[in-house]
Amino acid sequence: MNKDIFLYLKPNLESLYYFTKNKKTKNIFSTSNDINTYSNTRPNFTKRNWSPPLLKEDFKGYFEFDKPSLIIQNKYTMEFSNEGIFNFFSLEFLDSFFKNFKKNYQIIYIRPKPGQSNYYEDKNEIKPFKDYELIKESHPDVKTIYDFLNDEKDFNILQFKLHATSDKHLSVSGGNACLAAYFGGELIIFDSPNGEGSGRGIWKDDSWLKHLSGSKIKGFNNYNDIINYTNKKWK
Repeated sequence: MNKDIFLYLKPNLESLYYFTKNKKTKNIFSTSNDINTYSNTRPNFTKRNWSPPLLKEDFKGYFEFDKPSLIIQNKYTMEFSNEGIFNFFSLEFLDSFFKNFKKNYQIIYIRPKPGQSNYYEDKNEIKPFKDYELIKESHPDVKTIYDFLNDEKDFNILQFKLHATSDKHLSVSGGNACLAAYFGGELIIFDSPNGEGSGRGIWKDDSWLKHLSGSKIKGFNNYNDIINYTNKKWK
């Protein structure tokens, strides 16, 4: 990168841009984004002089498991200027999904807790959720990102290393899904039909996120369709 060109980024995201030293942190957050990035087709900035970092290639090989891994990326936050909580995997869904797939896969569950270091918290407040209690009490064979934090202190880099182990990724819509799209295989995205951001093309089948790593993108708007699809395709 030209030494006179700097990448400006949000706090706690420095490690995401490990491929350049020319970066500066700015604590600025805007709720307005280029609407073209939310479309199903790729935005213009990706059509020339652009290529995504090869995150799967750069971060594979750090972890090995006895079974194929399956990564679940969740969140439980207020969204769209505190309009409500919409895009999340419910406890009921998680319980059902864990029961269906933990025998054949090493499930790894990711959801940042409030105040997580090396993680950028925007204006969407993280709210209390009982997911980690569910795992501890009913599904102890499911691993969470917090089981690995002793080996890797950086939450962001750890996400890369865990996703790089898998060809099966399940995420709610948002930045979580964008990150998962860098790691190939198949990415299933849940996008709630409720809330200001519902229906964006980027979260639908075959969206431009596939250009980040060649992922097969599948979008769903309800939990039952995800269960039915994965029972047919992932078992």
